[in-house]
Amino acid sequence: MIRPGTNGTPTTPGALPSPARPVEEMKAKVVLAGAPGVGKTSLVQRYVLGQFSENYLRTLGAVVYKRKVNVEVWTGRIVRVTMTLWDTMGEQRSNAPFHDVDLFGAQGVLGVCDITDANSVPPLRGRLVAALQASGDVPVHLLMNKSDLAADDDARAAAIGAGLDRGAPCYLTSAKAGDNVVAAFEDLARRIVERSLLPPATFDGVDRRIVAACASRPRSLEAVCREERIPVLFAEARLERLRRNGLLMYATLALDEAGRPRLSYGATGNSFPGAAVPVVR
Repeated sequence: MIRPGTNGTPTTPGALPSPARPVEEMKAKVVLAGAPGVGKTSLVQRYVLGQFSENYLRTLGAVVYKRKVNVEVWTGRIVRVTMTLWDTMGEQRSNAPFHDVDLFGAQGVLGVCDITDANSVPPLRGRLVAALQASGDVPVHLLMNKSDLAADDDARAAAIGAGLDRGAPCYLTSAKAGDNVVAAFEDLARRIVERSLLPPATFDGVDRRIVAACASRPRSLEAVCREERIPVLFAEARLERLRRNGLLMYATLALDEAGRPRLSYGATGNSFPGAAVPVVR
């Protein structure tokens, strides 16, 4: 739920300064999920505290961090999101009494794997399935961590494949160097906010043109902005809603030069609600 707020200045390190415009308030639970040792604790401490330690201590249970961030959404509105970031233990036993309880009520998931270790991807896939079962189709980002080390090609391919299957944008991150950490966390916060603001199944002529264009060939975000003459945030929100409603899918998922997601969208062939015939490819 989004509530009207005030213009108090955030005190967390690196948080956006308070805007001149009034802001609205929102709370969001975000869970970090992945195998032991992939760097979940290091990532959340880098984001919240601006710190990194070489000393590794395995997380037992869940440790909850908090950070506030201002998000400007496609409507031009400012929403201050209080994210509670759940750093969870990597080893989950399916027969444990509270197996996957940390995932219930999550509004977003940051899935983490080790870009140097392909064996860290299958446990991550399992946790993403558990997240889908526990919290529904919430926004997910996949963080390929430890990018400051030599990447394993199999790990990279497996992680991008997992992201494509789950509809999760992928980021190359380094908790040690800080690369793409803020982008991955705060892009997820924006997606959570956009989802809460957009009606789930209200479509117009722009949506129909986008789906028809993607049916002819995959379209990038930039192509949709150019063809429909709409701002990036507006186009991104529409594409996400169309994907969530089963009308679009990720056609390709890759990384740009900065290690951030580069996506294209294709039509699924499903009909718009109330349509008599499916979209023709």
